[in-house]
Amino acid sequence: MSPLPPVSYVPLDAGAATSSPEAEEVSVSTVAAMAVATDHLMLKLQGYSWLKAMHGENGSYIESSAFEVGGHTWRIRCYLNGNNMEDAGFVSLYLNLCSDSVVHAEYEFALVRHQGTPPAYGHQDTLSKKSLGLRTFGGKDNNPGWGRPRFISVKKLERSRFLKDDCFAVRCTVTVVQERTVKEKVVVQAHDMARLGLGILCKCDDDLCKRHHARPAETFLERFANFCYSICRGPV
Repeated sequence: MSPLPPVSYVPLDAGAATSSPEAEEVSVSTVAAMAVATDHLMLKLQGYSWLKAMHGENGSYIESSAFEVGGHTWRIRCYLNGNNMEDAGFVSLYLNLCSDSVVHAEYEFALVRHQGTPPAYGHQDTLSKKSLGLRTFGGKDNNPGWGRPRFISVKKLERSRFLKDDCFAVRCTVTVVQERTVKEKVVVQAHDMARLGLGILCKCDDDLCKRHHARPAETFLERFANFCYSICRGPV
């Protein structure tokens, strides 16, 4: 069976004849989630050995300067020995929102190799980890930050090509997502309206016809069950 053709509609400003009995005016509200801004920040840690001595305790962190993405202010927090006791021995990275707003965003942390350092694994230049889907910063739970508590182990970092001359860099990519709603008036042709089952084209006054349009649409399983029942029942 060939698929049904797409519903055809004409915006009102295109000169459609709304008075035609073959067309109906419909309000269409489109709700879409879209990325409104994407930007990057790099946090460079120079003098890693000294910074580790100063912030080597579990829960101690280094914080970046503030940066703006999507009209909101953010900071990166880097824990050189984990944010929590269970994450000790790991570098923890967090993205924090510096306001009381509710913001939806995705983020990605990456360790960037030094210029002139050949990639160790094929053409991979970074070690990166993304957020597990879209995250909500702030809100009723008052969670200002999300991150990766076990981004990389301290031992692995210190043996890696990312730490060179007692320095390493973290890049954070932030994408802010917002919900947008657009409302418009459109004209839908009669055959499309009937196929959509909106039930507003029937002009008859017959009660049986009205009950037919008011009933819920029959699902495929219901149609299949009725078909099987008609076969089992046989002719009457």
